[in-house]
Amino acid sequence: MVTDSTKTVANSLNLRRMVCETNVLSRSDCSAALSQGATQVMVAANGPAEVKFKNAESENCHLEVQYRSNAGQEDIQHRLMESLIKRSFVRVVATPAFCRSAVYIYVQEMTDRGGLLACSINASCLALITSGVELNFTVAAVHCIMTEDGAMILDPDHKQLKLARSSFTFVFDSIGKNTVTSYVHGSFTFEEYEQVVSVCRKAVEKIFDFYRKVSQNITKVVTDDS
Repeated sequence: MVTDSTKTVANSLNLRRMVCETNVLSRSDCSAALSQGATQVMVAANGPAEVKFKNAESENCHLEVQYRSNAGQEDIQHRLMESLIKRSFVRVVATPAFCRSAVYIYVQEMTDRGGLLACSINASCLALITSGVELNFTVAAVHCIMTEDGAMILDPDHKQLKLARSSFTFVFDSIGKNTVTSYVHGSFTFEEYEQVVSVCRKAVEKIFDFYRKVSQNITKVVTDDS
């Protein structure tokens, strides 16, 4: 819960507008293009498909994630993105129904204007939802920052990111809104951390509601205000 000791600014606890179009790529089993504000990500997902023998799992489906930046250059930050996205979905696709097979997720950054990790995770989940692959649950990510003067800004854009003293990205499951993955950096107190988690947990409900709209309108472009 946000207390009086935490400052907020006007409209700082609102998510940016979301727009999603599914099945935008013809050569993948499923795909989704998601915009959160001016940040845009395109995701293709394939599978269940054949898996290399060394990666085959006798009880679960194997998951592989590849991330590409809009510049096409790879660095350690991109490998971190792959790791965080994979960590968020390992339990989502860990089902014995597709043991000894694999699901492949390909994430293509289009535009980064803040909240790229959260947008990538949400776009990946939307691609999997439209694929028809059996999922144990769905996940959604929320990005939030704390400014130098203690103001909390939810889903900040690239200009607001310059004000950040600390940055938080939380991934929640759809069952109990429990934290699946978190990526946090900067300086903050334990109380601030708890406040940010609480705000993000409430905000993620809007993203799960958006997932439901998309799943009901697979062939249409869906916005969060439609």
